[in-house]
Amino acid sequence: DTADCGADMGIKFNLSYEADPEIGRLFRTTDFRRALALGIDRDQINETFWLGTGTPGSVVPRETNKYNPGPEYRTRWATYDLKQANEMLDKLGLSQKDAEGYRQRTDGKGRLSLVVTTWGGQFVQFTQIAEMIREQYKKIGIDLQVQEIERSLGQRRNAGNETQIWAWQNDGSDHLYTFPNHVFPYLGVDGSPHYAEWFQTNGEQGKEPPDWLKDVMQKFKRAFGVPEAEQVKLGKEIWATMADNIMTIGVVGLGAATLGVRIAKNNVGNQPSRQYNSPDGKTPAASRTMTFYFKS
Repeated sequence: DTADCGADMGIKFNLSYEADPEIGRLFRTTDFRRALALGIDRDQINETFWLGTGTPGSVVPRETNKYNPGPEYRTRWATYDLKQANEMLDKLGLSQKDAEGYRQRTDGKGRLSLVVTTWGGQFVQFTQIAEMIREQYKKIGIDLQVQEIERSLGQRRNAGNETQIWAWQNDGSDHLYTFPNHVFPYLGVDGSPHYAEWFQTNGEQGKEPPDWLKDVMQKFKRAFGVPEAEQVKLGKEIWATMADNIMTIGVVGLGAATLGVRIAKNNVGNQPSRQYNSPDGKTPAASRTMTFYFKS
């Protein structure tokens, strides 16, 4: 059994990052995010870390999920295209490179270096995968620094708007309306905290997000007061927008790495044939663990 979320590993941008104005501006430039998405060799990562069992692609949920926007969105900005990635970065004014081939900042302050934060000791080898992406990014002239930290510290940094990019999965996003944390900026602890705060306070606090994100937030709110058919339609539109605008780069998903493996000893009774597994389901209680028993 495998999870229905699109990213067992994804690279999430902090869209409200401000500590470095140049990097913040680039993060809020859609074509910059798209170029970085095109610079990842997902097949190499899938073979190395998933042993070929995952599905390279974007962050959208499995095609059988009722909110999936269509099969074409699996590969939307999620193929390996060095030529297009380099051309897009050049057009953004990042054509100047140093002696080692790394792109230079547009403000004259030297090499453009990005920091991806990983949380150590997790169920997916986020640090090692990020290091492989660091090597792949050399081909598009991007200097990616990998910084592994402890999880609770990472959450505090996310909420404090200190994180640039972080590596995580988007578990639960297949249940769009009950666990939207990894779909759009919903809670500050999951990134882009100024936009999340704007959403949570109905615009009274935080910072106003760009129009495409505001549209997603408005559709999410509207979905709770409409018939199911309209709710599903809005869900598809939300996912189409998120896949096209790249808040999170999907790397590999639909595999067993996140919420995908259920093992039970053969003398345990009342095991369900399929166990619901998601952060909004309070695993494993949803499988009625109190009814399990050992066979004599």
